[in-house]
Amino acid sequence: MKAIRNLTILVGLSVALIALAATGARAQNLALTSFNGTFTLPVDAQWAEMALPAGEYSLSYGQPFKGGINAVTVAGKAEGSPRGMILVKARSQTSASKNALVCAREGHNLIVRALELPAIGESIEFALPHGADLVAEQRNDSTNTQLAQAPMLIQRIPVKPSEK
Repeated sequence: MKAIRNLTILVGLSVALIALAATGARAQNLALTSFNGTFTLPVDAQWAEMALPAGEYSLSYGQPFKGGINAVTVAGKAEGSPRGMILVKARSQTSASKNALVCAREGHNLIVRALELPAIGESIEFALPHGADLVAEQRNDSTNTQLAQAPMLIQRIPVKPSEK
């Protein structure tokens, strides 16, 4: 009987410690957020390995863990919408004048390539989805050419800063 009581106390303390650690991690996450905003995708999109259906989303940019790598967290506003974290491939200063997602159009879908945030002076690049090459077909001999050598439709999706 005493062993069961001790085990119950140990389990209860473990759950309490885990809850405190999770709360602390969320507080750190909020403290290290550089930008919060919202955007609306007019069509389906691929952002790194994350597939996003058309709809409204919120995003946060910053360091999810103190001293860690920068990332963007994305969450759909509709029930059952995807949510996830996308790691930053590269960062640089931006010359853009408006916050926006920079996307390459591939058929009826978008591939998110960058996030321009003049509000904080940064431009953030993302890796291509696995298997994506971003090629355009030449009409003269039906061969494929790299994006840098062929025109590709680029679309900017406005990102509104959150009022927090």
